[in-house]
Amino acid sequence: MKTFCYLKVATIGLLTVCFYLNGYAQADNKKDPANIVDLKNAIEENKGNPNKLGPLYKRLGDTYQSLYGFNIYSLEAYQTSLTYFKRTGDSARYYDTKMDVGWMYYFDNYTRKYAIENYESALGYYKRTNQLQKEIHTELSIIDAKKHQPPFDYSLIRQLLIIEKKCIANNLFLDLGYTHNLLAISYINHKHLILARKYLLLSQKYAWQANVNWMISVNNFYMGRIEALSGNYESAIEYYLKAYENSGKAKDVAYAKDISYHLSIAYTKIGEFQKANEFYQQTLLYSNQYYESEQTMTIRLEELNSQYRNLQLQNQLTKQENREARLQNILLIVLTVFLILAVVALFVGRKQLNTIAQQKDIIHSQKIRNLELKSLEALIQGQENERGRIARDLHDSLGIQLTQIKFFVESRHKPFTAKERAMLNQIIDDACQEIRLISHNLHPTALSKYGLETALEDLVNKFPGTKKTKISLEKYGSLAPLNQEAIALLYRVIQELINNAMKHACAHRINIQLMANQENLLISVEDDGVGFNVDAPSQGSGILNVTSRIEYLNGQVLWQNHSPASSGTSVMISVPMAKIAC
Repeated sequence: MKTFCYLKVATIGLLTVCFYLNGYAQADNKKDPANIVDLKNAIEENKGNPNKLGPLYKRLGDTYQSLYGFNIYSLEAYQTSLTYFKRTGDSARYYDTKMDVGWMYYFDNYTRKYAIENYESALGYYKRTNQLQKEIHTELSIIDAKKHQPPFDYSLIRQLLIIEKKCIANNLFLDLGYTHNLLAISYINHKHLILARKYLLLSQKYAWQANVNWMISVNNFYMGRIEALSGNYESAIEYYLKAYENSGKAKDVAYAKDISYHLSIAYTKIGEFQKANEFYQQTLLYSNQYYESEQTMTIRLEELNSQYRNLQLQNQLTKQENREARLQNILLIVLTVFLILAVVALFVGRKQLNTIAQQKDIIHSQKIRNLELKSLEALIQGQENERGRIARDLHDSLGIQLTQIKFFVESRHKPFTAKERAMLNQIIDDACQEIRLISHNLHPTALSKYGLETALEDLVNKFPGTKKTKISLEKYGSLAPLNQEAIALLYRVIQELINNAMKHACAHRINIQLMANQENLLISVEDDGVGFNVDAPSQGSGILNVTSRIEYLNGQVLWQNHSPASSGTSVMISVPMAKIAC
């Protein structure tokens, strides 16, 4: 598990590196062949000209970075250039350099929060100046950094889906490939391999079209991960080897180390121990190269520089204390007063914090009550709708048939003929069939007797109108036994979604997928109907019923329209097994 987490960081780091190297952060500057000595001489010659010093320090940082990757010299040059860009009012270069600084902070877990701060600062500028492409890439960089923070925030997937629509609308296909890659990695980390494979294939499509080798390599690597997680180790090896071929072009030792490590595992799984040992030895070789690389040594150098600066600061503080020894008595008095004020402020602050905490508790309780009222209202509305449907069924079908029997019997004053008895029996049989159908819709026998999966199969086979609409049910993974309350709620939710797709969306095909693992039950319902506006306020009690029932099970619902809207609707439901299992 630790290896997988490290792999995720290293590979996503490669994604960020490659995007910068492909034109998202002034690639023309990063590949500037200017000699470092020439740049330092130019800086010395233009000491009094801040308009030239900013770009010169920026080029110096780019040159260091293109030669050595992550290093303290690049970071210092970038930070110096920020000072000059701010002084001269060059906002465009200032925020582009902010992105460079954020990228430098991205690689370390302890400094990644500073990367997010720099990204968000640049994002605000790109939004104000309507630079859509840089805005989208910066949003992706922020999501890329935030997805490492536990616990995983599922709203990041929603943000990626919104960015996907922006990329499609503006023909930003390379950013679209990056978006699909991040979606795929998110789903792999949560073992949703079907969705992960779907987005990897989309990402690979744009990578091939644009001939972006690094993206092709990374996509091949994660396709190998999917195959390995599915137990198809021979297929995984093929993808790993394709990724391995391009790892040398990226000059990323950590990435090559991770690929060779997974190759050694895959060869071990299929019994080819000689090749497994070869790649394991290669992994050790790459590890030694990584820890002896310029990047690692510069990190150690930064640590030594930090210790040296701390010693200098301590020395300055000691000298200052000696110079101010004569004012010691005054300082003690000031300190005493300050401490008294601090105690008073602490007392007042604690009292205010307690008051605020109590107010928050009251607000939280009120929110819970409001949510309970909304859920109760939705359930009551659902019950009223169900009663109305039953009343219509009784009136329109069973009532008419019983009336026919009544009139038929009352109009006869002599014994029935065989033909008349047969007709009467047929009407009575039809009435009985209607009663069984209404009873089945109220509470299917399979629901309580055989469980959710069998009840859904029965629903798909017997659903009214299935001659016009093709309904399919797919199951992945082994679903543990569920409690009766969860079975009933999930059954009604899926029944409601099918009703909406047939009644309102006029769908011709509906696909239901059940995907289960030890942590979650994932339900997907997709149709090819007319769709609806996901961002609009709730259109009726049907959507409210679905949402309230899933929230009652501590689950989440994600509504997504395919693009364009006429291509149908996709509903993703995630429910924790801890809430619904027996």
